Amino acid sequence: MADLLIKNGRVLDPAAERDGRFDILIRDGLVEAVGPDLSSADAKIIDAKNLIVVPGLIDVHLHLMTGLGAFGADPDVFGVGSGVTTVVDAGSTGHSLFPIFRRHIAEPARTRVLAYVNLSTLGSVAGPGYSTLEDPRLIDEAKIEAAVEKNRDIIVGIKVMATGAALGKAGLEPLRRARRLGDNLHLPLLVHIGESWSNTAEPPPVVNVLSYLKPGDIVTHMFTVHRGGLLDPNGKLWPEVGDARAAGVLFDVGHGLHNLNFDVARRVLDQGLTPDGVSTDGHRGNRAGPVFDLPTTMAKLLALGFSLPEVVKMATANAARLLGRGEEMGSIRVGAPADISILRHEEREWQARDSQSGTMRATQALVPALAIRGETVHAPLPLDRP
Repeated sequence: MADLLIKNGRVLDPAAERDGRFDILIRDGLVEAVGPDLSSADAKIIDAKNLIVVPGLIDVHLHLMTGLGAFGADPDVFGVGSGVTTVVDAGSTGHSLFPIFRRHIAEPARTRVLAYVNLSTLGSVAGPGYSTLEDPRLIDEAKIEAAVEKNRDIIVGIKVMATGAALGKAGLEPLRRARRLGDNLHLPLLVHIGESWSNTAEPPPVVNVLSYLKPGDIVTHMFTVHRGGLLDPNGKLWPEVGDARAAGVLFDVGHGLHNLNFDVARRVLDQGLTPDGVSTDGHRGNRAGPVFDLPTTMAKLLALGFSLPEVVKMATANAARLLGRGEEMGSIRVGAPADISILRHEEREWQARDSQSGTMRATQALVPALAIRGETVHAPLPLDRP
């Protein structure tokens, strides 16, 4: 295949502290050079005029077990079909189904697929409203450890549902077991907060959940309006939230069908807690809205007051750090495999919508143009974005 030469774009790579007009030469699937006015006699030219060229976008929270229940999405829909080069499944499968996930979902995908293994053997088989952690037999540390050791190249952590519906009468005992397991395997926990799937179950207080977390663990759904979130009844952050952030616990947006609320986001942001990562919590049930894709979710953060470089950093360098993969992704590196997203940054007015159908005036949109992995250039899938 011919070399690729990306010309005339604004290269925005926060990890490399690069923001300006640069060209990128890709030879044999590797980045050969980044600089002004590059040339190559045999290269296929990709004209990125009026586009932004960023490290391959990383969506750190999705549900990608295609064919499992109502939610499993094809990774290439939210991945290269949305201008995103890396997608991360957030615990759709426990240890028992992980070989199937690897063989039939991750390996055939054109997008790089990573995953959290669910603490519960059931994973998402029973759905989020069931007590998948209540029976202590549904947590099998030995088998989780075996699955991790066989799949360390793609497993990035352990997913825990810290909801009353999932925990049931077990209370916080599953979190204690998850903590010990994470320590033994040297893997972070990804913890879901917000009682979004039950009107009757009582969520554990978030301050108690945070007490089990260590530096590098991730709290997802930081802007949830549901019970068990980061805000107390007076709309203030629990003091322990600030303590957790200071100690190195990380926070992710995790938009999803239920868990991005603009009013909550403003309150959280006004009190100084900002996201470490931005993710869609994408699945089949929210592709047509309110989530759409990662660029649209990033644009909602622009509407909440973040700058374009800040949002790009969340979806590249920060995302790589959340995954413990900062050396292999999150930046455009000479000598490394090409892993690049190209976006259209549009100045136009549109109505952003949150998970509760709340709206917010937005003046900037992000639309995927291309995703490049190695020698292959992927065009986005058609999608009726707002």
